Amino acid sequence: MSALTKEIRSFVVIASEKSLRKAADKMHIAASALSRQMSILEEDFGTQLFLRLPRGIELTEQGEALYRQARLWIAEENRFRRSIKEEHGQHLVQLRIGAVECLSSSVLPRLYKKLSSRFGNIRIDFKIGDTQTLTDLLLENQLDFIIAFNVARDEKIRFVAREKSKIGLVHLPGLLDKDTQSIELHDCLKWPLCIPDIDLSVHTRLYSEILRQKSSFEIVASSNSFDLLRKLVLEGVGVSFMTWYDIEREVNDGLLAFTPLKGRRLEEELCVCLPSTVKMDGRTSSVIDSILEVV
Repeated sequence: MSALTKEIRSFVVIASEKSLRKAADKMHIAASALSRQMSILEEDFGTQLFLRLPRGIELTEQGEALYRQARLWIAEENRFRRSIKEEHGQHLVQLRIGAVECLSSSVLPRLYKKLSSRFGNIRIDFKIGDTQTLTDLLLENQLDFIIAFNVARDEKIRFVAREKSKIGLVHLPGLLDKDTQSIELHDCLKWPLCIPDIDLSVHTRLYSEILRQKSSFEIVASSNSFDLLRKLVLEGVGVSFMTWYDIEREVNDGLLAFTPLKGRRLEEELCVCLPSTVKMDGRTSSVIDSILEVV
């Protein structure tokens, strides 16, 4: 919406195009509608603003004066709008944060509250995706930070945290003794398995370790959706393997249980990254601190 009337803005287009027909095509309205607007404008100013000629239009002396003044009005309005936006932007902190899906139900809401309490007026655009997609977006400068598993080393990426996260057996409560703190992978293979497929970062490490056990096992389902795998375990189809972040909500609600697997190789690395070109100022450090506090 403009503070200037539509007739004034239409007049400027007609004057710059020197043709009512060309102006109508450019503005995607009927030439007859533009002609009516100009009649209203001339009546309002009480003078003829342009001459209609076979080859187009020609501004009168009064029309030239209005054209110069109208362009000044439009420029001043645009400057005022920019100043308002810039003033508002000084108080608004805008962030683009990418994260893997397992963080969306618990970690990211906590992160928003944490950042909101630190910065006040804030807008965060969250992008959920797999590690490769998020890494690509970070390198393309479409994200400011990413929180993802097993991010590949790259000279264009700065790692501010690399936290180990155990892969664990996900099962119905009561399947294991209450005192069980961890479990060997080969002891899990006696149950039907619902495993993450190759699209999920945990798959390669987990499946290679399953094959290393040299024990018989039965895979009854696989999926690239942790949500589906959780539901299959809830239905008693079998057990699955995830990180704590994938299953936190269901465990806290008492619906499922999580028992860490023994072995250093059965870990994922949760990485917090930003582009290496970003200046480490106070705001950036504060965002990083907030992320580390919630993960």
